[in-house]
Amino acid sequence: MKRVFYTILAILVLLIGIAFAVQNRQVVELSYYFGLKWTGPLSLALLTTFAFGVVAGYLASLRTVVRMQRQLVQARKEIRHIEQEVVNLRSLPIKDVI
Repeated sequence: MKRVFYTILAILVLLIGIAFAVQNRQVVELSYYFGLKWTGPLSLALLTTFAFGVVAGYLASLRTVVRMQRQLVQARKEIRHIEQEVVNLRSLPIKDVI
């Protein structure tokens, strides 16, 4: 069900993007540092800016994801160690306390 929802959502976003590109065919000129200039359609300029934003966001979150994965690996090792302790303790004979 999730896959169908995400597929429909992706198609919807794609159609909105295509409609946006068709509606915004104006030519814009972007000036960069050192006298560099680029002339092209507005939709391409916005799409490029959006793509750079997505990449920057991904790179910014990558450090957190890697840290969390390391913590998960450490927690799993600790769980295995504790489970082994429980198995060892359960295998010990019970001595009479009185």
